[in-house]
Amino acid sequence: MAYELEFYRSLNGEEPALDYIRAQVKAHRAKIGRALRYLEELGHETRRPLAEYLGDGIYELRIAVEGHRHRLLYFFHGRSLIVVTMGFLKKTGRVPPEELMRALRYRADWIGRFGGVA
Repeated sequence: MAYELEFYRSLNGEEPALDYIRAQVKAHRAKIGRALRYLEELGHETRRPLAEYLGDGIYELRIAVEGHRHRLLYFFHGRSLIVVTMGFLKKTGRVPPEELMRALRYRADWIGRFGGVA
């Protein structure tokens, strides 16, 4: 099954995930891009160590490069759309609650504007 990848964009035009990716050095951007292509190919079938379900419809894409633990949070909409909401550098064992809450807010905003169920 083919999946479509979309990056969340707020009403004021901010793109948290793309901004995060663009801020990384070239080698990191390249590995993040490869992970995103893999996610786009496999969608729901993406498993550990690359992806992890965090709860409430939010997943994390896990990319390790040169000792850095990049995380992109995303959700599925319908059968074939993946919406990547944001990215951050993970420094603790668990995803910080404020990062998960932010992803949930972005998801609720996206669903409120484009339809679907929360």
